[in-house]
Amino acid sequence: MKLRERDIEIEFTGAVDALVFDQMKVDEPNYHGIGEMHRVDFVVEFDEAIIFVEIKDPSNPNAQAKGLKKFQKELNDGTLSSTFASKFIDSFFYRWAEDKLSKSVHYLSLVTLESALLPNFSDEIAKKISPAGKNSSRWQRHPVETCQVFNIETWNENFPKWPVSRLALAAAKEA
Repeated sequence: MKLRERDIEIEFTGAVDALVFDQMKVDEPNYHGIGEMHRVDFVVEFDEAIIFVEIKDPSNPNAQAKGLKKFQKELNDGTLSSTFASKFIDSFFYRWAEDKLSKSVHYLSLVTLESALLPNFSDEIAKKISPAGKNSSRWQRHPVETCQVFNIETWNENFPKWPVSRLALAAAKEA
């Protein structure tokens, strides 16, 4: 199953189900109807797990200078990691309310930044998903099994069965 977020496409080989979760068109079947909630871009189900996927593409060739400046500011001041955490939490709650979370959940983000920036960003998000990244002794399971951030290169290295491609680049190669 292939899902697309603007200029980025991911093929989720082996998925049982995959949907664009941040669907904003009312007439589309995956429109969820609560615009105030933060949403991850994709929810992908496999036999053994569910993956929430968030994509941010500051390296998009068509990115505007104003948007890039805002992105960099939010990355530096922690706002961006809070936004990513909110997207996970609200999406988790929504899918829980739909009774669609019977498997372990993993949160994978694709952010087109240099690899050196990604581990710290992963840690910042994970700490905000559950209080200080801790579990309660009463929990039977943790809301998220893994929280990791990748760029296109590291995603494709770690998940060769789920290749990411940039559509504009692919179109340019075909021309």
